[in-house]
Amino acid sequence: MKLLFIPHVPNLNLINRVYEFAKVTDSYFLTWEMDNSSLKHKIISQLQSLRFRKNGKMVQIPLLFKPEKFAAAFNTHNLNTLIDELNIDVVINANALLFDIQKINVPVIYDLVDDHLEANSSIGLSINRIQKIKEDIKNARGVLCVTTLLENKVRGMGLHRNTVTIENGVYIKKFQNAKSLKKELGIEGKKVFGFIGGIEKWTGIDKAIEQYLKIKDDNNAFLVVGGNDGAFYRNLVKKYSGDILFAGSIPPDSVADYFKTIDVGLIPFELNDFTHNALPIKALEYALAGAHVISTPLNGLKAKHFPFVTFCDIDTFAVCMQQAYKEVDFDFSKLSWDEQGKKMLAFVEENK
Repeated sequence: MKLLFIPHVPNLNLINRVYEFAKVTDSYFLTWEMDNSSLKHKIISQLQSLRFRKNGKMVQIPLLFKPEKFAAAFNTHNLNTLIDELNIDVVINANALLFDIQKINVPVIYDLVDDHLEANSSIGLSINRIQKIKEDIKNARGVLCVTTLLENKVRGMGLHRNTVTIENGVYIKKFQNAKSLKKELGIEGKKVFGFIGGIEKWTGIDKAIEQYLKIKDDNNAFLVVGGNDGAFYRNLVKKYSGDILFAGSIPPDSVADYFKTIDVGLIPFELNDFTHNALPIKALEYALAGAHVISTPLNGLKAKHFPFVTFCDIDTFAVCMQQAYKEVDFDFSKLSWDEQGKKMLAFVEENK
């Protein structure tokens, strides 16, 4: 069975649920150029996306982003051309906007990687876009959900009965073999608070930094890994570079070492449907690398009852940061990407 995975957002520099499923199943995966940091970068990335390309299992097709109604028809035509060329049997789609699921020539499994079922201006989810997502879900053969809360929501809204929860995973050996970079970063002997991942306003990273500055002293440090050319990140660096260590974007092979460098991992996300029904991969990765986790009270994460997570309102993060936490002791074996990939394949096989 030949599978083609389509991500919600293409990012080869971070752990991406859809790409990880593709890797552990030796499947094809789609990528494209996308940069929304400025009008100039938008135009350049759009032009760079208008091409066919194949590099091993990574493939690219000409894609349009605007106007959305016309773009979906154009993109779906090109996707069907690729499907025919590669003899794809099933598409696993996590993208909310670029394609028309009903017109894809092979069975489609929809991977609902986040809650894209409620309007949310901070992540570009308008009412019209929500309606398209719902129609795509209804036209899929089945739905993969990242949390049971999201699966219950899909069922409760009457969008699809054929659903399953397959949560995010971790690369156990990679994190077990990781090495701390405290010495290289000049923070040896310090308690390191950290945030790793995409950096946008909704992540609450600015509020977490403000909380940290209340307790900052010579015995601790704050490491931020990730970054982009957007105004929010640039302003963050400009404002706090004297107090916070910004590592910027790093090679994927080095990510585990940065996780290993952190003693307390932070998830200061704003609270809304999008974040409440998620299971942040970083929560698992912080803990697998040995760090305790402090998070805002996200419902999806609370439902897991992980012993390595402490929940705090963002305005009390400083208090939680000063607490002493036990060493992480948890069996991650059932949460490996290999195990999650097997569950995903079984669901696809049943519904292709």
